[in-house]
Amino acid sequence: MILLPEALASLTRPKTSRRLARDAVTMVDMPWRFTNEVETYSDQVWGLLSVRPMEQTVPLTVIEHVRAGRRWSDDEMLFGWYEDQGRVCGAVSMTPPFPMLLAAVPDDTVAELVAALHGRRAIVPGVNGDDATVERFSKAWTADTGQDATTGMRLRLYVLDTLRRPAPEPPGRVRPAGQRDLDLVVDWMRAFQWEAEAQTADVEPMARGQVNDGRLWLWEDEASSAVAMAGRQAIAAGVSRVGPVYTPPANRRHGYGAAVTAACTEDALRRGAEHVVLFTDLANPTSNSIYQQIGYRPVSDRTVVHFD
Repeated sequence: MILLPEALASLTRPKTSRRLARDAVTMVDMPWRFTNEVETYSDQVWGLLSVRPMEQTVPLTVIEHVRAGRRWSDDEMLFGWYEDQGRVCGAVSMTPPFPMLLAAVPDDTVAELVAALHGRRAIVPGVNGDDATVERFSKAWTADTGQDATTGMRLRLYVLDTLRRPAPEPPGRVRPAGQRDLDLVVDWMRAFQWEAEAQTADVEPMARGQVNDGRLWLWEDEASSAVAMAGRQAIAAGVSRVGPVYTPPANRRHGYGAAVTAACTEDALRRGAEHVVLFTDLANPTSNSIYQQIGYRPVSDRTVVHFD
């Protein structure tokens, strides 16, 4: 399984209920600055994040989703960046109910980030980022708040080298999902969330967007029945991220998932993606093996931690 792009491995936790203060930008003595406005945030951090667009695929696509009007709850979003002598070198974002994305947090700024968040009385349900940054932040946050930290899911980022279609491919064919498939796609995305124990979100906007834009593919068996799906995010900073990929339990172990993922990947390249990436759950050895067989290589690991 490949994780849903927004949730990306957040186990189910209660929604945050307190609304963050509405403001344009909060200027403080500390170099960490915050805003509720995605355009302000994008203006500050896009250059930093796009230097390593494959590693920063999630925060980059979050910016694009919010720009397009996507919301996942009624709680205020929070975006922050760190400036050092006029140079932006840090970026975090929080789109409730999901954990805070620690996109770029310089080692020596963690304590300042924790203090700045407390200064805003921000509720942080958890964090998502590279292993070392998550560990440093979690230690500082729990020491300051007395909360417990629980590791949710560990992820591995894969980047495509050279695509290799499965040989032989399973019986059947691939086709783009259409409007008549929307109900099926929504049902499968919900089933995916349930199986992955991912943070529950309304999947219909994602499903509709991927179907309407031709970014979701179905594998049909010889009886013309859909047996697996693979979708992807729109290209951001030259990168397209595959996900979700889902095969219902009754259809597994036939190669459908690998075949439909390869087709979705090929379409991303054909439509201008410079790089294609995906995330897998490290606890699932099957998916980590399958995607390497079709040309993906592991790049880095991430951790999701929840604060009780």
